[in-house]
Amino acid sequence: MGKTFSPGLYLHIPFCQSKCGYCDFYSVTDLEQRTPFLGALESEIALSAGLVPEGVAFDTIYLGGGTPSLLTPAQIARILDRLSGVFRIAAGAEITLEINPGTADRKKLHEYRRTGINRLSIGIQSFDDQQLRLLQRIHTAAQARESIRAARSAGFDNISLDFIYGLPGQSRTAWRQTLKTALTYQPEHISAYSLIIEPDTPFYRQAQDGRLRVPGDDRVAGYFIDTRQILTDAHYVHYEISNFARTESLRSRHNAKYWEHIPYLGLGPSAHSFWQRSRWGNQRSISGYIRNLTAGRTARAFSEKLTRTQLMSEHIMLALRTAGGVGISEFNRRYRFDFLGRYGSTVSTMINAGFGRMADDHFFLTEKGMLVCDEITLQFSA
Repeated sequence: MGKTFSPGLYLHIPFCQSKCGYCDFYSVTDLEQRTPFLGALESEIALSAGLVPEGVAFDTIYLGGGTPSLLTPAQIARILDRLSGVFRIAAGAEITLEINPGTADRKKLHEYRRTGINRLSIGIQSFDDQQLRLLQRIHTAAQARESIRAARSAGFDNISLDFIYGLPGQSRTAWRQTLKTALTYQPEHISAYSLIIEPDTPFYRQAQDGRLRVPGDDRVAGYFIDTRQILTDAHYVHYEISNFARTESLRSRHNAKYWEHIPYLGLGPSAHSFWQRSRWGNQRSISGYIRNLTAGRTARAFSEKLTRTQLMSEHIMLALRTAGGVGISEFNRRYRFDFLGRYGSTVSTMINAGFGRMADDHFFLTEKGMLVCDEITLQFSA
């Protein structure tokens, strides 16, 4: 654990009113499980206390899902109280709650804010009702707009809006209009993700049998270019492939830990952790999660000690997603490795092809490179 970095806490709240056809995150619709889940989560928090060296303070907490706003403010307060009773939480910590429109009204949002939540991530996905129905979202465009207004009314001044592009039947004009509508609310942060057809989802099965036709790579590239142009023209900082902040200080401090390879603990079913050169993940079963933790056992499904080679490969893969890219001197210091000595020819090839740039001791991708980021990272096998 480097003394320079404060770790983060991620809590997976696995409840949804219904399952969206594109989503492969673990969730259940049995809301009766909320009470036993909270008891198991408290047990996991207590079991995790011994992992944290004395004096280490967490400076981000992220409650994701699922739909965490299906928990009551009292239940959220119970979780935060338990965390602060077991772990050291830094003053001014960023505490994010994901919410879905239609699950939190003004009163509920005001109460969330009183629990200590100081950042909201709102799953808008689209301002087009037809696209929302396609995605099987439970909310309408009107409810999405009302959620943003309600959040402002409740006093939230750090709001992220999430969107998906590259939807079947979506025109570039419609996508541009979604972004322009989002900008009218002046959100502090915008996340814009390309639709990925994940295995074992209804969308995957529909795509396999021809019932769902998704845009090709060239068209998806057009959505990305539009996103970058519209949001940077509006003076948003494009700091990671899918993420834009109104100012440098409004970046997602928690998600930055993933991209910067900073340690974090994940709690809840299916949650993953990266801690002291190890990674582990919990089982994707709420019943198994509750059963194991009630019996005093961990809920881990796997655990692995990462090798230096794995750590370097992950570092490069994650860093190249960001605007800062790979900091050469910092990389060499962290891994006692000569980055340019090993990858100099690859870097030169990428620069000559217009995929990358070098500046201020950093190698990073251009817009052209970001379009094929996954393919480029394969060239940096440690």
